[in-house]
Amino acid sequence: MIRELDTKEAGRFAFAAACDAQRRNTNNKSTYSNEQIHSALTARDLVDTAFRYSRLYINYRKRFIAIKAEGARARDAMSKQVLALFAERGYSVVSTPQGMIVRIDKVVKA
Repeated sequence: MIRELDTKEAGRFAFAAACDAQRRNTNNKSTYSNEQIHSALTARDLVDTAFRYSRLYINYRKRFIAIKAEGARARDAMSKQVLALFAERGYSVVSTPQGMIVRIDKVVKA
């Protein structure tokens, strides 16, 4: 149910990488419908309720929306229900060394 990602540190380019990520996030958000943005907000609220974390935020990518919870740890049994709900909705959950990412794939309506 949860995949592992191999990530690397940005090192001395961390500030530039953070600025570029913020710019891309802002540009990509406009490509999503209000319904998709509300789905991401709902998923963020569910993660907030079911998990402990040090930082929680949403990234709007080209092909998916990522809800990132740094240092995520399950609060109680509700976390399993939330993960099951994400799977039911077709969201993927990825585990990284930094925490957990819930991915909502972009749906393009013709």
